[in-house]
Amino acid sequence: MQRDVTKEKLSELLETPFCDVNNAEEHETLLKRSTDDYFEKFDFERKARIFNALAEMNRLKILKLLTFREMCVCELTVALDMTQPNLSYHIKKLENAGLVKHSKRGKWVYYSLTDEKHLHRFEII
Repeated sequence: MQRDVTKEKLSELLETPFCDVNNAEEHETLLKRSTDDYFEKFDFERKARIFNALAEMNRLKILKLLTFREMCVCELTVALDMTQPNLSYHIKKLENAGLVKHSKRGKWVYYSLTDEKHLHRFEII
């Protein structure tokens, strides 16, 4: 197993409460640098897009319907009693989060889940 030196360094800095350090300015600099280094390996921006996309009931309904099969825009608008522009808005949020993908066939656009297992694992749908 690979050692996470950045995490160890941050953990070590956090063992000493900020108010108890001898040189607060140095501790502050080290803490900020270590925190930035540690957070660098996480894609918080992508995670925020995913949580934002999941924070709306209509988007969860779209995801649930797509567990059956890929669906055309016209089917989704009827099933969800939604206008096409409204559906497109929600679908765009799901696509930007990487949860839904589309394919175009002629004049029709079909949507499907990018990774159904991932969504089931977290009991999202």
